[in-house]
Amino acid sequence: MPGRFKGYEARDYEAYPSFSGYPEWSSGYLPRSEWKDRIDYLNSIKGQPIYWHKKRCKIKNQKSTNYCWAFGTVSAVETAYAMSGIAGLELNAHAVAYRGKRGRNRGGFGLECCKLIQEAGIPETKDLPEFTRALSWSSELQKEASKHRLHEFEELPREDSFEAVVSALIGNKPSPTTVAFSWWRHLVVALGVAVTKKNQFGLIVANSWGTNWSLGGETGGYGIIWDKEGKADPFEAIAIKGVKAVRENQ
Repeated sequence: MPGRFKGYEARDYEAYPSFSGYPEWSSGYLPRSEWKDRIDYLNSIKGQPIYWHKKRCKIKNQKSTNYCWAFGTVSAVETAYAMSGIAGLELNAHAVAYRGKRGRNRGGFGLECCKLIQEAGIPETKDLPEFTRALSWSSELQKEASKHRLHEFEELPREDSFEAVVSALIGNKPSPTTVAFSWWRHLVVALGVAVTKKNQFGLIVANSWGTNWSLGGETGGYGIIWDKEGKADPFEAIAIKGVKAVRENQ
């Protein structure tokens, strides 16, 4: 996909081993034989994370930055907030990456972004407009950003990674999940699972390239990565199982 800014740097699993930052996915695997029925049920009640994202969140646009690893992760956090009943929350993904990279327009990976969020939180765009080049945050901004630290994140195993992500998205507690693909050198947020009449499955994702992007049958900034030739097997994936409700009157 030429002409697009991406920015995912393949995570070094020797330096950052699996489950070194967050525990392993604890909710188990959903048998493939149950996937279609579970998808049909969740779609009937609009229970997949994609419904919450489309209703309460916005498609992000990383523009000319290599910060997909931050935009996708922060988009997952926004979706988790929406699913907890907090609407209209816009978090500044650029601020996290820009501060973390000391102003350099460089790539990163999912766990790296999670660690940055854990350390300092995420500012809201109402407090710091997107793409503001701020290396240092005021004490008030730090206080506000710290409200949006991590709460309940779990990393998915690299073996059978597609099955793990599907289980996170449509299991007992559907969870938005960051997914990074080495073939794409890109990280996006997975929000649901699609299925065809022939029982072919795919991950429904929201990209950070604005609303003109589309893939695999979705439009408006959304796409489907179908399970063909390993294309839907993420190199790295982290599920957001819950957030703290830090804002009142939402």
